[in-house]
Amino acid sequence: MEIIQFDFLGLHLQEPMAMVTNGLLSLFSFYAFFNLKNQRTKAHFFWSLFYLTFAISTFFGVWGHALFQYFGIVGKFPCWITGAIANGFAAMGMLHFAGYSQPKKYSFAIVWIKSLLLLIIALITKKFVFVAIDAILTYIIYTGVYGFMLFKRGALTVKWMVIGVLVLLPSAFVFLLKLNIHRWLNKDDLSHLFMLGAIICFYIAMRGWKLNTTKEVNV
Repeated sequence: MEIIQFDFLGLHLQEPMAMVTNGLLSLFSFYAFFNLKNQRTKAHFFWSLFYLTFAISTFFGVWGHALFQYFGIVGKFPCWITGAIANGFAAMGMLHFAGYSQPKKYSFAIVWIKSLLLLIIALITKKFVFVAIDAILTYIIYTGVYGFMLFKRGALTVKWMVIGVLVLLPSAFVFLLKLNIHRWLNKDDLSHLFMLGAIICFYIAMRGWKLNTTKEVNV
C-alpha cells in the first residue's frame, strides 16, 4: 500500500489519515480523563489513568507517523511505551470494581509483567506487533472475558466493556492480516477507528458506574 507523503511548513510528513485518527483517539481520551478523574472509586482511578496515558500515547502516535522520515521506527517508541502502560491501567481498572471483583494479589503482577515483557520484545525487535499482542490480550482477557464475569455478578454497566471489545475485535484481524482497503484508509487508520468505538464504549461503562457506585445503574 502506497504511503501518502506531503510537505507542510518545510517539513516532509506522511500518513495524514493516521495523524487524524490518532488525533481523534487522543482528543476523546483527554475528554474521558477529565470526566472521570474526580471520581473516588479505584476503578475510576485506574480507568482515568488509562485514558490519560492513552491520550498521551496517541498524541505521540500522531507525530510518530507524521515524522517517520526523520526518526524512523524509533520515533514511534514513545507511543509504544505509553500505550503499554495504558494497557496495564485498563487491566487494573477491571480488577478494581468494588463489590464485584476479588482479584488475587498476583493478578496485579501478571498484568504488568505481561505488558513489560511484550514491550521489551517490541523495542528490541522494533516490531509493533508485540505491542498489539499486549493490547489484544488485555482487552480480550480483562475487558472482555473478565468484564463478562463481572456483568454476570451484577455489575450491569460493565456490559459496555464487553460491547467495546466486540467493537474492537475486527481491528485485530485488520491489523494482523494487513487489510488495506484504500490508500486513505489503510490498516492503521481502520484499526484506529475501531479503537475509537471501543474506548467510547469503555467510557459509557465508567460513566454508568459513576452514576451510582452503591447500587449499580443499568445504562
